[in-house]
Amino acid sequence: MGLFGRKARSPQSGLSEIARNLAEAEIRYLGTLRRELANLIMSSDPDLMRRAYEKAWHWESETAGNPEMLRADEQALVTRLPMFEEFDRIGTRHFVPYGESRRGLAHDELLDGYLDLSRIMVFMRNRLQPDVGRRRPLHDEKEHKVLLDTIHAAKDRRFRSRVEEALRRCHAYRQGFGAGKEDPFAGTREPYSDAEVEIFALPYGPTPENETGIVFKKSDEYAVSAVFHRDDGRISEDLYRNDRQFVARTPLSR
Repeated sequence: MGLFGRKARSPQSGLSEIARNLAEAEIRYLGTLRRELANLIMSSDPDLMRRAYEKAWHWESETAGNPEMLRADEQALVTRLPMFEEFDRIGTRHFVPYGESRRGLAHDELLDGYLDLSRIMVFMRNRLQPDVGRRRPLHDEKEHKVLLDTIHAAKDRRFRSRVEEALRRCHAYRQGFGAGKEDPFAGTREPYSDAEVEIFALPYGPTPENETGIVFKKSDEYAVSAVFHRDDGRISEDLYRNDRQFVARTPLSR
């Protein structure tokens, strides 16, 4: 018996296991670098993250059936980046904020760094599984769908924050507009406009909500705030992304 109750193995099999464990550890390390870089890209530009993943996915699919191209790409990559630490474009440290890591890196550099990490991971995973028929791709349809859903939610959260900030400015303006007037609701439906947004009350519809339209002038985006006053005094508000006619709407993720 060996340590911890394991059966003693021959020196050759032991070395093979050590080599495999080392390779798996190296892949996990590269996966960590890729995850950190992907988080940075996502926080900076979700659409860039989508382009980076799809470009890496297209490359993996293209080379899967072309061994010569795969070997040539691997040789070119390891010649350019012979050490693992050279794949760490952002100087990953557990105590360095993402914003600090991004400094000095353009969008193209972030995309290239993600592609390099994706490719080296594919090469190393292939080495662990020489049987082409049993290889599992690094990129696939299921993960791509998760990515698209994540990007959609991230965009919704950003847009929601912009809508909420615009409404705060509008409410402050309306409070000032209605101050001192006999009608306590004088400012509640007063239009508001500044350099970024235009906000106005929408016509009353078949629902009991009071609806407000928000137009972002520069980005040509539209939103609706639907406020419902309940009988028990509670107030609820739902925010929607809209088309320019304020007809088609989809709820904004939180």
